[in-house]
Amino acid sequence: MAEVIVPDYDELQVIELDYDEPAQVNRSAWTGTRKAIGLPGGGLWSGQIAVENIATESEERQWRAFLAKLKGVQNWFKVYLPCQSHIGPAPTVDTGATNGYTLPLTGMAVSTRILEAGQHLTVPLPSGHVRAVRLTADLITDATGEAVAEFGPALNEVPDLGATVESANPYVRVAATATRNPIPQSNGISGFVLDVEESR
Repeated sequence: MAEVIVPDYDELQVIELDYDEPAQVNRSAWTGTRKAIGLPGGGLWSGQIAVENIATESEERQWRAFLAKLKGVQNWFKVYLPCQSHIGPAPTVDTGATNGYTLPLTGMAVSTRILEAGQHLTVPLPSGHVRAVRLTADLITDATGEAVAEFGPALNEVPDLGATVESANPYVRVAATATRNPIPQSNGISGFVLDVEESR
């Protein structure tokens, strides 16, 4: 799979983009008691993006080419998560990393709230894929510039020591879920909606 560059991010609307947390639910036939068991590693980003009100032929051409380059479900593109910024350099992976819901980070500004719960990171993985995660707690560094990020979904792979984590422009790598992606037209105005899922 190859990356396809989005022609104009200002025209790309994220209708929805979120991840699921699969679980198995068991319920007692006698008492009705419910027990849910999470399935780590099953979390998958998915959603919908749209490009609306394409009014000129030249604008439409670039989007037709974009969809053609996607080759249905075969290639991927970046969808950026909500804007954020922080003081100091981007974090890098510290010792003790796992494939779960936490990640030790280093190299950040000291004694600082780097990011807040609900913001995002994109973590590079040894397989060449990346994993977008959402913080479940504020990322606050200690006096040495280290912190442990807590997030979901799970990483699924152990990141390499020293890998740089994207903390200013986090994104999800997504691919279309349909093999046919047309651009409908009405009264000379065109546009399209794509169902997408994480490409990994």
